[in-house]
Amino acid sequence: MSRYGGRLRVESVNHIHLDRSLVNNDPVGAQALATREAVRTMPVGQCLVVAALAGQTVVVRYPRLANTQRDQLENAVSREAAHNIPYDLNDVFLDWSVLDECREDSKSKREDNRSRKEESRQVNQLKVLLVAAKHEVIDARMQVLSAAEVPCGILGVDSLALSDAAEACDFLRVGETVAIVNIGLTAACVHFIKDGVSNFIREVNWGAREMIQAIAKDRRCSYEDAVRLLEEFQYTATALPVATGVDDDIPMAQEIPMSTPAKGPSVSSLLDPLDDEAFEIPVGAPAGRRQPDLSSGADPFTTSGGGQFRDLADVLGPSVTRMATEFRRSFDFYEHQLYEQPVTRIILTGGVATMGLVREALQYELGVEDIEIARPDESALLLGDANSVADLLEQPAQFMVAIGLAARGMADISG
Repeated sequence: MSRYGGRLRVESVNHIHLDRSLVNNDPVGAQALATREAVRTMPVGQCLVVAALAGQTVVVRYPRLANTQRDQLENAVSREAAHNIPYDLNDVFLDWSVLDECREDSKSKREDNRSRKEESRQVNQLKVLLVAAKHEVIDARMQVLSAAEVPCGILGVDSLALSDAAEACDFLRVGETVAIVNIGLTAACVHFIKDGVSNFIREVNWGAREMIQAIAKDRRCSYEDAVRLLEEFQYTATALPVATGVDDDIPMAQEIPMSTPAKGPSVSSLLDPLDDEAFEIPVGAPAGRRQPDLSSGADPFTTSGGGQFRDLADVLGPSVTRMATEFRRSFDFYEHQLYEQPVTRIILTGGVATMGLVREALQYELGVEDIEIARPDESALLLGDANSVADLLEQPAQFMVAIGLAARGMADISG
């Protein structure tokens, strides 16, 4: 990414699949090989490189500091970290930034010799973004980059990068609460953004691999064949708007096959859900219809003996329902436990963002009609030569994290 005429410009994009067989034997080597190949055509030596930690491996908190002077922030944040971070602070790297400053009413009781009085006064509140990552997690990421011979200047967090990407693409609007839902292969997250400012993040223990495994089990096929069937799956659904960051009439999105996911090393969460987040939500999601892809001359939904498999939408239904239920828990916690205003718009990102089945399940479970697919290629960003950004043009919703990381790097350079 560069800056051209005061605007951010995506110069070059690359997307490389991990070698699944190599991942099982040498995960660091597999990731390093893919990283080297991804940046092979880019002038890495002349660039500020921004990498990311997986959101499941870090702790993100949003403490509010009352009546804290700027020159006292360091000590105040350290005290908050001691209460909010479930690790020994000697074992983690801490970073923080002030997101917002506001004044809120605070009521207190005062008692004198004659009466008790309730007083209302204005309290200055600083909302802080606090991030903690264990040293071993950072070292593991740096080991991959070192093996790939890629010098890293900034290490961010993928879930936090979503808000930077939305801002760079001009997807955010004043006065609304947006939820960016990013669905990866092994995990997903929802990033709530209020009035253009990061407000809350929840990691969700669900990924597109559950859909692939459901297909493989039902069709008794290999992982690779299940990926192909998921790519070819066409679902009859209502047209899905796209987030473009422009005010012109928005063309309806077409059904775009998702890219081939690669099986990377599984990462267990270092942060379990908080106790007060664990409450049950009723399950329910609609089943859909499908339109099989017959371009190869064979129906992938029938057996070789001519028998009929279950509709693929029915096969995926339970998995997609579990996804929607996991997100429902996050939305309920945000809106009812944190007493935040309801979400008015959802932006979908990730490999399966364009699947109508995913969108309809989220609409049904979350009750939010305004669900859009992220289209950074039709946003405020400038794009370089079409050949250099071909991967972005083919699957734009998959590049929001990368765009957010690059935008963070550009802000650092400009600053």
